[in-house]
Amino acid sequence: MDDATRVTNSLRHYRGFVFRWQRYKARSPDWSHDHCDGCSARFAERPDQWAGAVYTEGWVTLWPVTRHGEEELVAKWRAAGQVLVPSPKVGGFQLNWLCPKCFEACRQELGFVIDPEHPQWQKAGL
Repeated sequence: MDDATRVTNSLRHYRGFVFRWQRYKARSPDWSHDHCDGCSARFAERPDQWAGAVYTEGWVTLWPVTRHGEEELVAKWRAAGQVLVPSPKVGGFQLNWLCPKCFEACRQELGFVIDPEHPQWQKAGL
């Protein structure tokens, strides 16, 4: 399986989602970075604090979240002696990021919608 097919398969749950290009901004003091959901490339405000390539801008979408599922996941990690910091939420949504390469690899096939003025952004307070 080639990289484009692998990325597309891993991002199928975003079929038809609305995206916009945005500068990365940490949403809380405990949350210093995010990762591309396709390839795990890092997004951060201050790239000089990280080794390797870091994106400071990218494609973002809103993923609706419920506290219940996340609380179970955090408890499971803590019980295993690991640390998991819950992602910051914005109006009941989590911001999920794609790097330019992964976005372009899937854009056509998954029908991504680019709409920086879509009402979802206002609903989330962005």
